[in-house]
Amino acid sequence: MASIFFTFSGSFGIAAACLLVAAAADGIDGYVARKTSSGPLGAHIDSLVDAVSFGVAPAILIYCMSGELISVLFVCFYVICGIYRLARYNAFPPQTPVYSGIPITAACVFLAVMTIFYLEASAAFEIPFSNVLIYIILFILSLLMVSTAPYPKIMKKFIFILLIILFSGTIISVFVSGLIIFPGILFLLMLFYLLSPLAGLIWKKDSVRL
Repeated sequence: MASIFFTFSGSFGIAAACLLVAAAADGIDGYVARKTSSGPLGAHIDSLVDAVSFGVAPAILIYCMSGELISVLFVCFYVICGIYRLARYNAFPPQTPVYSGIPITAACVFLAVMTIFYLEASAAFEIPFSNVLIYIILFILSLLMVSTAPYPKIMKKFIFILLIILFSGTIISVFVSGLIIFPGILFLLMLFYLLSPLAGLIWKKDSVRL
């Protein structure tokens, strides 16, 4: 909700940072749920929250940044695919250590980091905003969410620690200039994760273990 409010006020960088905070909270929530005896209610609440935090909020952010009415088609398609992805996960929980299709959380993080990285880079190098590129990325992310492409679950502790550092640095970079390296590195890592099913095919493995 904070991300949506900042988006409407034109503070796109802060809005994107709020999405990263939401993603971090989602990871902590999952860790706590696994360590405690949680009932079925928590899983349903989690999916409803994910639909807003990682579906609706980034869609509104991209719509307001684009400033074009046609973007409604792409952001609505993203939200629809994200909700379908969440419903499919609840109806058919994965029995393997991989996700079927990219998680909506990862798709949102990619959009948020891309937004922050663009805002930082455009301020330094005056890079123009490309609506067409954003629409293509939204369309690809939407298809990946409803696909059956295998995406690895991040299980290794050192990767969690690295992500915490990069998330923190990226959020701070919104308020402190000169820290573009954090969103840059995180963007490259998210791009690698996005393409990880292709790496699995090349290496003739089911997935890339993280």
